[in-house]
Amino acid sequence: MSYDDRRIEVAQAAWRVIVREGLDRTSMRAIAQELGSSTGVVTHYFRDKEALILFALEQVFENIVEDMKACADRWQGTERLEKMIFLALPMQSIDRDDWKVWVAFLGYSIGREHLVQEHRKRYDSLRQVICQELADLQTAKLIRGDLDLTLEANALIALVDGIGTGVVICPEQFSADQQQYLVRRHINSLRSSF
Repeated sequence: MSYDDRRIEVAQAAWRVIVREGLDRTSMRAIAQELGSSTGVVTHYFRDKEALILFALEQVFENIVEDMKACADRWQGTERLEKMIFLALPMQSIDRDDWKVWVAFLGYSIGREHLVQEHRKRYDSLRQVICQELADLQTAKLIRGDLDLTLEANALIALVDGIGTGVVICPEQFSADQQQYLVRRHINSLRSSF
C-alpha cells in the first residue's frame, strides 16, 4: 500500500471514530485501535489529531467539490445548480456521518483561529464554484440579472449548512424530498421572468 493510500486509510479510521465517539473523545490511540495498529503507525502519517482531522476533512471536501464540478458535464441550466447543491446535502445516511464530523469540527474550531481559517478556505472555494455557476446562469438569462451573485452563493451555502446541521440534530425533520424541495424553492426564486 502506498504512503498516500495508507494516509487515507488512517483518515477513514479517524472518521469512523469521530462519528461513533465524537471529536472530543477521539484520540490517536482510539484511531490506532480502529486500525488494529499501534499509535506509532498513526503518528507516522500524522503528527497529531488536528493534522489528521484536517486531512480527513479536506478529503471529503475535495470529493464534494469535484462531484459538483462533474455535474457540469451531465446537467444543464438551473437543474445543474440544483444537482450541485444536492451533492452537498445529507440526503442519505452515509452523508450524515460526513455532516456529523463537519459540525463537530466547526464547534472544535471555536477559539482556534488557524482552524477557523481552514474553514474559511473551504467556504471560499465552495463560494467560487457556486458564484461561477450563478454567473453562467445569469449570462444565459436563466436567473435574474439584478442578483448579487456573492450574496446568493452565500444564501445557498447557508441553506445547505442549516439543513445539514438540522439533519445532524434532528434527522427525521428533513427527509431527502424535503431537502430537495427547500433547495428548489430557493433556486426558483432566482429565476428570470423572461
